[in-house]
Amino acid sequence: MSISIIAKSTVAERIQSRTKEAESGKESNEIMIFCPGCKTFETVYFNQGKLIQNRKFTQFGNHVYHDCGVNIPCRLYITI
Repeated sequence: MSISIIAKSTVAERIQSRTKEAESGKESNEIMIFCPGCKTFETVYFNQGKLIQNRKFTQFGNHVYHDCGVNIPCRLYITI
């Protein structure tokens, strides 16, 4: 079994790139989302803190809900 290690410089470059995108107003954050009700795990996109229109997920205030019918907010995981 082999394990890959990402160099610190590569991670730093990705963070700098994301920061520059955010400052230029072209920010589109990729977020992993998990529904605790039906266990769905998907990627969604946010722009300036708002969910980009999506058929399966809806944002109400600071919470995102899956359309499976459960009234529990989804968990969001930020990727770098």
